[in-house]
Amino acid sequence: MQVPFANSTDRPASRDAQQSYLKETPRQAGDDAIRFGRFCAVPHSRQLLMDGQPRAIGGRAFDLLMVLLRSNGGIVSKEEIFDEVWPSMVVEECNLRFQIGSLRRALGDHGDMIKTIVRRGYMLVRDDTMPEGGAALSPGITPRSAIDIVERVDKDKPYIVLIDDDDGVRRAITGLLRSVGHCVGSFPSVKAYEESDSVHRADCLILDVGLPGQNGLDFQAELMKSGLRQRIVFISGNADIPMSVRAMKAGAVEFLTKPVRHQDLLSAVDLAINA
Repeated sequence: MQVPFANSTDRPASRDAQQSYLKETPRQAGDDAIRFGRFCAVPHSRQLLMDGQPRAIGGRAFDLLMVLLRSNGGIVSKEEIFDEVWPSMVVEECNLRFQIGSLRRALGDHGDMIKTIVRRGYMLVRDDTMPEGGAALSPGITPRSAIDIVERVDKDKPYIVLIDDDDGVRRAITGLLRSVGHCVGSFPSVKAYEESDSVHRADCLILDVGLPGQNGLDFQAELMKSGLRQRIVFISGNADIPMSVRAMKAGAVEFLTKPVRHQDLLSAVDLAINA
C-alpha cells in the first residue's frame, strides 16, 4: 500500500519552511515513526533517518521498507509485496530485486538486515532496544532460557539441529531459524545431542567444528561410519583450507566461517533441506 503524503495545505510554502518542517516532522509525528536499531522511518514525511540524519531513499524503496517493517520480523511473500508496493500493476520480478537493492543501499552498512528467504520472500531482521529497562531481543533472537529447548517437531516444517558450544551463537541462530518457520533443536555439544530425547532425524544439521569433547569433523565421520548420510552445514571460527576440504569431501553441504552472515546460513540450510 502506498503511504500517502500529508495534505499539501499542511506543508509550508517556502523552501526554507519546508526544510524546517521536514526536520521537525519526526518529533511531531512521534507515534507515526517506526524505529529499528539506529534507524527511524517516518511515514508522514516519507523519510528514513539514521541517527537522526536523513538517508537518500526512493519512493518505491520506502514503500517496500514500510511493508517489511509492518510485518514485525515476519516473512513477506513476493506476491504480498507486489500487492502493497505496486497495487493494480503488472510488475516484473526484476523490478522487485532492483528495489530490494535500493533499500539495502539506503541502509548502508546495515543493508544485510534485509534477508532473502529462498522461494518464500523477504524479511527485515530488526535490531531494536526497549525504550526503558532492559534490552529487547531482535525478532528471531531467542531468550537464553529458551536456547536449548527442543521444539515439538512439526511434520510440515523442516527440523534443524544446531550443535555449537557458544551460547550467543546458538541463541542468534536458533532465533533466526525459528523466525523463518523451522523447528530447531539446539545443543552445546555432540554428547548433549546424543543424550537428548531428540530422536528425530534432522532435515539439516548445523555443526560447529571446534566443539568440546568430540569435534564436528569427527562426529561427521562417525555418522558416515554408522551409515547415516546426514546433510551437514559446518560453521567455524577457526577454519583452514584442509579442514573445509575434508568436510566437503565427506559430503557437507556447505562450510561457513564465523561470523556467519544470516543470508549465507539461510541459503545453506535451504540447500540442505532441498538436497
